[in-house]
Amino acid sequence: MKDITLLIEKLGDAEYRHLLLEPILIYGVLLGRFGFVFAFLFKERKMQLVALIVIIFSSLMVVPYLNARSAADKRAERLFVAQAEQISEQRETRKDAQWAYFLVAGLAGVTLLMGPHKGKPGLLVGIATVVAGAGLVLFSASMHLKDSRVYHPNLRAPTPLASGGQGDREASDLTARPRYASRSLDE
Repeated sequence: MKDITLLIEKLGDAEYRHLLLEPILIYGVLLGRFGFVFAFLFKERKMQLVALIVIIFSSLMVVPYLNARSAADKRAERLFVAQAEQISEQRETRKDAQWAYFLVAGLAGVTLLMGPHKGKPGLLVGIATVVAGAGLVLFSASMHLKDSRVYHPNLRAPTPLASGGQGDREASDLTARPRYASRSLDE
């Protein structure tokens, strides 16, 4: 019961809401996209509707995500002074690119209204939804990686094994990584 109370309390925290909503932008659209493709191939019209609703819902989560992110970044900029400029740039990039989420939601909505089996126009809008959804998933994942690099400096440098244990020579002191001796898994 104590954990549930803590969870409910943390839902009021913008920083936690931002972290909770971000995966929906990636995995919700991805799941809806795959669901739609499989439902289309197997001609399951009800599942197509559900998959399109998942895409629309997941894409529109950008609005509460950006609201929570704006509130959370104010605190993050005070905590991560060295990365404050990067945090601000990432937030603005996300705000400037929210049109992509609305585009995918709109395409999925039109597909939902037209039906992908309604001749060539329906099929073309359905294909556009799938392709735009794929692009949105890749964009969201790349934005997530950029955000992660701001908050987790160790992600900026290559992994120790990939770089021969030397890390990224251009990285700042914050991103300096220890050298690891390479050992085989058999030892």
